Amino acid sequence: MPTVSLKLRSLSLSPSGASSFALSGVLAGLVALGGCGGAPPPPVVVTPLPVPLAPPGTVATAAPAAPAPPDTSSFPASDEEDPEESATPIAMAPEISLPLDLSSFPAKTADEGKCWQTIQVTGSAQRDFDSVVASCGAPTGLREYVKPGHGHLHSVKDKRDTFSIHLAKGLCYRFFAVGDSGIKDIDILVEKNGNVLVGDDKQTGPVAIIDADKTWCMTSDVNYFFNIEVDGDGQGRYVFGAWARPAGKNGK
Repeated sequence: MPTVSLKLRSLSLSPSGASSFALSGVLAGLVALGGCGGAPPPPVVVTPLPVPLAPPGTVATAAPAAPAPPDTSSFPASDEEDPEESATPIAMAPEISLPLDLSSFPAKTADEGKCWQTIQVTGSAQRDFDSVVASCGAPTGLREYVKPGHGHLHSVKDKRDTFSIHLAKGLCYRFFAVGDSGIKDIDILVEKNGNVLVGDDKQTGPVAIIDADKTWCMTSDVNYFFNIEVDGDGQGRYVFGAWARPAGKNGK
């Protein structure tokens, strides 16, 4: 009598959160067949084992949420933004030494009150400062008195920077501050010891000049503090500088 051999492959079950279990085995048997014309063999039924559950007391948990980024709205400007940031006034060393060499000063060819009026600002603090001093520096008989100061202002986090300059008697000075496109109105406030205000600019905009139509002439040596400040909302970079020429030169 012929026989039929039946085999089942191993079945691997891997439900999420549980260990893998394998249902394996081989079913083999002989199924007797009747003679020719006999009844067909009964079907073979395979019942899978139940899938094991998680051990008692195990609670499925979701993946932890990513941490929220830190709030940096109250942080001060970084060193990269404001490399000259200081808690105390930043001293600016004079570039013009005494006694004066009058031949080192250029001849005056432009008017102090008009030299800045045709400048087209671009929104770049450095580029616009260069344009201001190109029109109102050497053409009005001035030389650079200190190397320019650079900084970053924020109307909430860092409203002002302060520089200190020793002004020598016998010289006449001009002071310029220029902000970039993020500063709509930049101010220069000049103080002496005791926080006594002695001068400020009268312009509204990204360019500030102390006394827009004339120089400041000193009859004695003084130390002044120059507060470069953003007026109103805004933030951005700025450049501040001071230029000078001998008193009485070129009619002043």
